[in-house]
Amino acid sequence: MTKFRMASKIIATLFLSSIFFFLCTHSSQASEKVEFTKEELQQQKDNFIELGIDEETAEILVQKVVNGELLDAQKESEVAKHEDELVIDTDLEEKYIEFDDGSRIQLSLEEEEEEKPLMTTYDYATGTVTNNSCTSGTGYRNCSVTARYNDGIWNIRFNAKVSTVQGGYDSITSISKQAVDAVLYNVTEKKFKILRSKETSSAAAKAEYTNQFTHKLGLYTVSRSLTLYAQKDKTFARLNYY
Repeated sequence: MTKFRMASKIIATLFLSSIFFFLCTHSSQASEKVEFTKEELQQQKDNFIELGIDEETAEILVQKVVNGELLDAQKESEVAKHEDELVIDTDLEEKYIEFDDGSRIQLSLEEEEEEKPLMTTYDYATGTVTNNSCTSGTGYRNCSVTARYNDGIWNIRFNAKVSTVQGGYDSITSISKQAVDAVLYNVTEKKFKILRSKETSSAAAKAEYTNQFTHKLGLYTVSRSLTLYAQKDKTFARLNYY
């Protein structure tokens, strides 16, 4: 009988211990739940407002991102509907593409220049290319440029040195200073590489900056690539959906 009571006590002790362990683990997991800070939410709202989005719409967009929804500006299918508008024009000081939900993509050149650059993008583009400095000679032009994509959620950019040759093939000779601002995402760099250094008769010189964006609440992960192209004496940038 005594042995039976001891066995019962041992079983009861083990049972209670397992319950205690479960409760502690559950409590620990609950306390480690990731949430956005007020500062992060305000920064995201400010990023939208900087793109000319009104405060009320900015608040709605922030909540959509928090809930794990991709905005129209982040969706390849929605961007494709605006393909005819995705052209940078240096005659316009400021240009944005606006989508049905109020989100935007910036397509304006970020620095004013007294002389309009020879290297501008007049092709399907979802990014901008800004000349930082250039040197030129007879039939050629070498420029340090910044390629950028900005929709207020992801601000992706990198620098490159590009050479254009009139009547010849353009080239991308180096890339550097890659960076991403993404307040509500964790970002992992996957690739930063010149994929084709020199233009060919059928393809542009091309450099690519690929990142993996994971929603900070763990709701989803997507990959996006900012690609810089140099072709036919022009440069342009696109966000590709890989």
